[in-house]
Amino acid sequence: MSLVLQKALSRLLGVTLRSKIMGLVISLLLILAAAAIFQTERSINPFLNQQLDIQGISTGKYIADRSPEYIYRWDLFKLYALVRDARNSNENIRYIFIVDPEDKVLVNTFGNALPSGLLKANQVGASEMDHVSVIDTEEGLIRDIALPISGGKLGTVRIGMSVKGITKARSNLLTGIIIVTFSVLLVGIYFAYLLSHILAKPYRRMMEATKIIAEGDLSYRLPESGIQDEGGQLTQAFNGMIETMEISDHKIKELSIMRRGLAQKVMGLQEEERIHLARELHDETSQSLASLRLGLKYAEEAHNLEEVKNRLTEVRKFLDETFSGIRRLVTELRPCVLEEGELGQAIKRYAQEYENRFGIEVDITIADIPNGLSKEVASSLYRIVQEVLTNVARHAKASQVSIVLMLNSHLGDINLTIEDNGIGFNVPEVMANRVENRKFGLFGIQERVMAFGGTSQIESSPGQGTTIYVKVPGSANVWRK
Repeated sequence: MSLVLQKALSRLLGVTLRSKIMGLVISLLLILAAAAIFQTERSINPFLNQQLDIQGISTGKYIADRSPEYIYRWDLFKLYALVRDARNSNENIRYIFIVDPEDKVLVNTFGNALPSGLLKANQVGASEMDHVSVIDTEEGLIRDIALPISGGKLGTVRIGMSVKGITKARSNLLTGIIIVTFSVLLVGIYFAYLLSHILAKPYRRMMEATKIIAEGDLSYRLPESGIQDEGGQLTQAFNGMIETMEISDHKIKELSIMRRGLAQKVMGLQEEERIHLARELHDETSQSLASLRLGLKYAEEAHNLEEVKNRLTEVRKFLDETFSGIRRLVTELRPCVLEEGELGQAIKRYAQEYENRFGIEVDITIADIPNGLSKEVASSLYRIVQEVLTNVARHAKASQVSIVLMLNSHLGDINLTIEDNGIGFNVPEVMANRVENRKFGLFGIQERVMAFGGTSQIESSPGQGTTIYVKVPGSANVWRK
């Protein structure tokens, strides 16, 4: 049984929002209409019966006050005329008759004898001003009212009030209430339809917008009405969400382009490194080996020991030059000190070679950086220094560069600051157009730092030089295990 109820409830709650609102409004109107009819039916009957009794008692008092004069004179004709006129004055009066103290009928409006049992159907007590009894007859219910004449000494007036009139009035009243209720129900249904249409409109629009957005069109926006109700606020929030999605999508596309460009740049650098390595091996190592071979040949052809000794001395010189060239080439590709985590020494050696190569003065400050950095962190920071110094040499037109590498002893963070006195640049403009201008160097720095959960910041303006801040948090795997 519970499963059936759950399915029924699920189907009921699964209808559209418009159906829910209209069903709720119609249900409330029907409940109110039923309550109004019930309360009317409950309260109108006593009220109408009371009014009917008041009419009968008023007529009975009038007859009781006028009839003693005719009874004393035994003028039954005028007594009959009195009750006849009283009956004709009110359509709700079914009959009137007067009995003496011995229950003998003096006059009546029936024209003949009283119906059987009517005389004893209602009796008024000696101390009562009036007495009402309800009699069920063939014509319907009769409210029989008995009033004493002169305290009961001269007899009793009996008036029968028919309830047909109040029954008809009650039916007319209930019919009017039903008509009004039905009219209100129709008006309520109409306004419920309008209300449901208004309330469901934002949801319908959002459903349509969701389908459009799902197809990839993030430029679509819901029209805003300017009404700051829940629907208007929901529309604004929905548009704000789409704007955020569009910005995120733009950033994702930009990052994708940047990463592709960075990958191409890395491939280009690798190719340049191969070309450089091949050129170095050809220009220096190959030449040295050729000279070595020639020296050994001359040694073989020497005529005495002294000449052989001189030839071998030259060969050793060629070997030393070859070893120095190979060592320099290996150091350029990857400083061996990075394998030991000695980042400071690697930066100092690279800075010295950089000064000799480009003539740019490099001031280095390294504080509280012990040996033992992880190879990954040391290599990333070293490559960042290389990238920044390369950019300075290419674009900054600087004469001096400052490198500060420090350790935050409290947090364990590593802070790297590189500052030059070059021409500077407009950071927002360059960063905004880096995809179009294919400026991947700064993006590569950010990618290296983000790999360790770090942060980077660039401060620059035209003519004011450039400063780059890099921080690697201590929570990253900074140190070798």
